[in-house]
Formats: sequence, C-alpha cells, structure tokens
Amino acid sequence: MASYEQQAKDIIKDAQKKLNSWGFSFFYSLEDIAEMYEKAGNMFKLAQQWKDAGDAFTEAARLFERGNSAKFESSRALDNAAKSYKRVDPKAAIEALKRAVEFDQASGNFRSAAKHWQEIAEMFENELHEPREAYDAYKSASDMYITDDSPALANKCLLKVAQLAAELEMYPIAIEKYEQVASTAVDDPLLKWSMKDYLLKAGLCHLCTGDMVKSSQALANYCNMDASFESTREYTLLSGIVDCINQGDIERYTQIVYDYDKLTRLDAWKTAVLLKIKNTIDCEDLR
Repeated sequence: MASYEQQAKDIIKDAQKKLNSWGFSFFYSLEDIAEMYEKAGNMFKLAQQWKDAGDAFTEAARLFERGNSAKFESSRALDNAAKSYKRVDPKAAIEALKRAVEFDQASGNFRSAAKHWQEIAEMFENELHEPREAYDAYKSASDMYITDDSPALANKCLLKVAQLAAELEMYPIAIEKYEQVASTAVDDPLLKWSMKDYLLKAGLCHLCTGDMVKSSQALANYCNMDASFESTREYTLLSGIVDCINQGDIERYTQIVYDYDKLTRLDAWKTAVLLKIKNTIDCEDLR
C-alpha cells in the first residue's frame, strides 16, 4: 500500500487532471475537485507533511470560492490550512485565518470570525512574540464577539487588550478596558468576585501614568462603583501605594507590596507593573 504522502500526491495529480480536462464541468464540479484537495490535505496530515497539507487545504478553499460554494466551505478549508501551517509556519497560518475571516464576515458568521481573530492574536502573542500585532488582533476579536452578541467572550478578549496595552505602556487604553470590563461585572454575581482584580489592574495602570490626582479620583470612583471595594486588600494596596508615592517612601512601598504578596500571590504582569511604579519612586528620590 502506498504511503500517505504518495496517496496525497496521487489524489492531487488526479484532481489536476480533472481540472485541466475540457469536460470537467460536465462530470466534475469545482466543489468535487476541492473535496479531492481536502482529502489530499488529510493524507498529508497523516504523513505529518504540514506545509503540503496547508497548501492542499488552501487550494481547496480557492476552488470552493471559484465554484461559488457556501462561504462556510472556504472558511473551513482555510481553518484546516491554518491548523497545518501552524506546526511549521505561524505567519502562513495567520494569513490563512485572515482570509477565513473575510469569508466569515461576508456570510455573517461573526462568531467564527471572532474565533479566528482570537487564534491570530494568540499566535502573534505566543509564537511570534509580537505584542502590538496581538493587541490589534484581540481588539478585532472583541469587536466581532460584540457583533455576535457574546459579551462574556468579548470581555475575555478585552482583558487581553488591556494587558497588552499596559505592557506596551499605552496606559490610558489599558485603564479604559479594565474599567469597562469591571463595570459589566457590577451586577453579575458570577463575575463580581473578579471585579476587584480588574479594578486593581486599572488602578496600577493609573499609578504608572504618574498622575496622583487622577489616581486618587479613580480610587474614589471605584468605591462608588462597588461599595465593598474599600474593604478589600486590593484597595488597601492601591491607597497605600498612593501614599508612598506622595511621600517618596520606598521602604514602606516595598513592605506594602510584600505584605499583599504574602496572602495574595502576585502574578508576573502585576509584578512587572509594580516594579515600574517602584522605579518612579526611586527616580524621585534621586532628584
């Protein structure tokens, strides 16, 4: 029995022969030939020939489009192409998914478009380490989830937008997104426990701007948004940091952060932001 790779090549050879035949439209439709390319793509996957698999699925999508198939068929083929390309070439996978998004949006399949944007964002963030591109893609994913009337999924992407905006030192945007998600959690019993974390992150971003007046105003607004926030350890941490910055007290700052971390472990993002704030106090001390 021929290897999977050889079977795939034989199928493609047969598909090309049918495509080039003057009478293919009488016996075979473009959709039929596209399905042959999909079959070849699956054979290449079994052979772990990921680029060839991606190319076969991409050709299937092109043929589905030429044959005026439902746009779902082209999007599905490109989604399969992306899964294969991702093994060897994330950039090629991203290009396939961006093309899939075009078909999704044209057919009104906004949930699929959102998922594809989210996959693009995750590849930019985790495989390619391009935070600005990831930021833009998560924002597009959030917009698509909102269009699809899926606010919970939109908020999940907005939190990534906020996180990456802060890492890129785009603090006003990070503040806006964290506060936006926090406001949706006020009356939701399932999300309310997360609200104090969103407000903590927004408050830390405020402190990174160096504007203590606005930072203090933000803390007051958070207490108005949620009356219980003032009794939380997150509020105590933020208000304590405001005092430390105003007084230039680096030792107290270090102790406040240490005390918080003892009971509530700080993640890498918060640790990085707190270090930036600490450095601003150090700089003030040197003046």
